[in-house]
Amino acid sequence: MGAVTRFYLQLFLLCSVAVSSSAIAEKDEPLTHVADLRYGVALYHYYQSEYLDGLTELLIAKERGGIQGHGDNPDIMEGGFALAYGLERYAADIFSDVLDGNVPENAQVAAWYYLARMRYMRGDWSGADYSLEQVAKIASRDKKSTRNIESDLSAQKINLLIKQDDFAGAEDELKRDKVDEDWLPYLQFNLASLAARQQNFADAIKYYKKLADKEFPTEEYRALYDKAMTAAGYCFLLTGEHRKAMRQFSKVRLESPLVGRALLGYGWAATEIGLYREALSAWQKLAQADLVDENSQEALMAVPYAYEKMSLDGIALQQYKIAVSGFEAEIARLDDVIANLSGDSLLEALEIESADGIDWLNYQEKNQLSPTSTYLVALYAREEFQMRIQQMRELLTLQKNNREWQSKMAFYSAMLDERAADRDNKSGLLAKDKLAWQISDLEDARKNLSQQIERIGAEKDYFALAQGDEADLIKRTTRSRARVPYLRDEDPFIEDSAEALRRYYGILLWQASEKFSDRLWRAVKTLNSLDSTIVELKKNYHAVEEILQSAPDLAPYRARINGAQVKLEAQSAEVDLAVAAAKADLRTQVVGTLSQQRDRIQSYLAQSRLSVARLYDKSLKHSDVRVLEQKTEAEMERDK
Repeated sequence: MGAVTRFYLQLFLLCSVAVSSSAIAEKDEPLTHVADLRYGVALYHYYQSEYLDGLTELLIAKERGGIQGHGDNPDIMEGGFALAYGLERYAADIFSDVLDGNVPENAQVAAWYYLARMRYMRGDWSGADYSLEQVAKIASRDKKSTRNIESDLSAQKINLLIKQDDFAGAEDELKRDKVDEDWLPYLQFNLASLAARQQNFADAIKYYKKLADKEFPTEEYRALYDKAMTAAGYCFLLTGEHRKAMRQFSKVRLESPLVGRALLGYGWAATEIGLYREALSAWQKLAQADLVDENSQEALMAVPYAYEKMSLDGIALQQYKIAVSGFEAEIARLDDVIANLSGDSLLEALEIESADGIDWLNYQEKNQLSPTSTYLVALYAREEFQMRIQQMRELLTLQKNNREWQSKMAFYSAMLDERAADRDNKSGLLAKDKLAWQISDLEDARKNLSQQIERIGAEKDYFALAQGDEADLIKRTTRSRARVPYLRDEDPFIEDSAEALRRYYGILLWQASEKFSDRLWRAVKTLNSLDSTIVELKKNYHAVEEILQSAPDLAPYRARINGAQVKLEAQSAEVDLAVAAAKADLRTQVVGTLSQQRDRIQSYLAQSRLSVARLYDKSLKHSDVRVLEQKTEAEMERDK
């Protein structure tokens, strides 16, 4: 993602504040809540650092009709996401539609400024120029719109001129504009580097020395200081001021990553003025380091060179042999690395994994991308390569997400099957038990029972509520009393029996009347309970009926899932191809860099072998000369 990513959060916040301020100006009361749930969900993901989910929510909302009630905020938010993901053209289209007079000018300034930064990082100088021109046009109408980023704008202009090799223009801009202390050291270093590239070493040294006169409190600035001192030393070395070069190199901190480069330069500067022992002290320390450092490789060649200069050919020969062994071992190691640099081993070597759970807006700030081998330092220093690594990480994340969604699609399909089966079961329940008819029959029965209870209460029908043995006795007694008239002619004692039946009937009636009120209350209570049962049954019936009638048609959902599965499979295939292509591209770049390093070491090896042969040849010639001289002297003695 590169260094620009730390600005995108500020971009979104600036633009959102500007748009919200405009909305408040148009209304008496500002919004104190989220007007659209989809926007609220996107904001939730945003503040949870779940940026891919937030962007996905915005895109889905746009696909389904857009977000209402929040003006241009969702589009500006989407543009910020697009910028952070490197989709500069897509973001530019969004801002062109949204920011062209639709939002306050300070929001337009922020958008164009960060577009300028993105285009600058991508080497699009004309695009960066155009973006800065848009800022200048807005600032000409409203100077307050650039009040908060004046120093950043100036720094951007100067860096753009430097990238276009306009040293005079960049220098004039630096003198004319006010740049704060945070930017100044970087601008001075960049200006010095441009002068050095143009062979203008006097101006390069002038600006490098500006950094030497300062005390930097942070490690970041101290690293810049070490870089400036090293570069100044080589400028002095190229202009023949070797002692000044040595002084500059000696200012580099021993714990600095640039100490190897400084030690190497110190040795060459000392050698140029015949201080071979000083050169050796620097080179020997450097030559003992790991040969993955190109400075150590050159120092391994420089040590025997210094011994040769001191006429210590025997020691020089031994050192060249050591160099030959070291270079051969390093070439073999590089060949092994290159042969195995493919697939997942490439990702492991570059420390690339999917970006799941990573705050990609600030990832590089917290986890500085660094090479596993110093052979790749120059490659990692390129913004383009850093972006390719980040894009590889994001592709792996998309690949992982696609695979997860493919499993989710299977789950959703199974869920629809369950819903369909559940609906069928409920329909079967209604058809099988004929709940509607049962409820109707139960209501009729309840009506009849209610009428009977009303009659019994009105007529004081005490026997009507009797049950069990009591009801049986009442029935038998009533039946016996009804037969009395038919037995008067046959039974002379029938009157006694009738009187007994009358008395027994009276006892039963009295007992029934005593219990009548309680029995009638219980009957009414039972009727009320039956009413509740009917109400509950009807409620359940209507609830099931409503579920069946109001449940959405599952066919469209099944069609959407099937369509999403087809689309997801196609996208997964595209992402897989993109991952494979990205891996191949990264491998090509890494292998190309390692091959260049191998070629350089191969050149050092050839030089070392040639030097060994040269010293052997020199030694042999000296031996032949001594033999010849001894022979000549013997012949002269004999002639005498």
